[in-house]
Amino acid sequence: MRKAFVICLILLIVFGGIAIAGDIVGRRVAQNEIAKNVASQYSLDHTPDVSIKGFPFLTQAIDGRYDEIDINVGDLTQQGVHLTDTKVALKGVTAPMSDAMHGDSSKMVAETATSTATVGYDDVNKSAPRDMKVSAAGSDLQVRGPYTVLGITRTVTATVSVQPSGRSVRVVPQSVKAGGTTVPLGLVRQAFSFTMSVNGLPLNTRITDVKVESDGLRVSTTAQNVKLDSLNVR
Repeated sequence: MRKAFVICLILLIVFGGIAIAGDIVGRRVAQNEIAKNVASQYSLDHTPDVSIKGFPFLTQAIDGRYDEIDINVGDLTQQGVHLTDTKVALKGVTAPMSDAMHGDSSKMVAETATSTATVGYDDVNKSAPRDMKVSAAGSDLQVRGPYTVLGITRTVTATVSVQPSGRSVRVVPQSVKAGGTTVPLGLVRQAFSFTMSVNGLPLNTRITDVKVESDGLRVSTTAQNVKLDSLNVR
């Protein structure tokens, strides 16, 4: 009796180990194939990191539904805009098992897709009014540049707000100073306001949040019912 119990226990351990090994291998294969697909879409010179969440993987694969797939795209350039530390989280992903294992994203759809990326100030400056520069001042964003009133040109510094606006970021002055003197907003509001488009966002995504960081604007986006093969559709 005891011998039979030991044999059963050994078999359970062996088959359990095989199942775990198969789960690990299957997950790794699917992650690698999805990474290759994303690299091709974005014309990356590197392979992004892909992580399929949830355990066991094989159960999700058989059901054709994955709780979450995280993609660390890293750095990329889209339509002249350089994005850094780009990350995408796909939740509620449906995909046939064979497609996931072979990296075929044509039928993969995520219920929600959220992404974050940083737009450096060099690229933000491209959208700013002529001769004006954008930079961080702690948690605030500032726009600094020349402004002419009644024939007199002075260097003006505006503390601005950054607001999501669809697939763009809207910059609007909140307070303005010239040489330590406060300038009426009405005089310079239009001159210091501008909109910056953020290219390379997933299909139908909308910017939901913008944070000022030392190296650029950290943009967060969200979208519904996103096809994995359309992540790079503009």
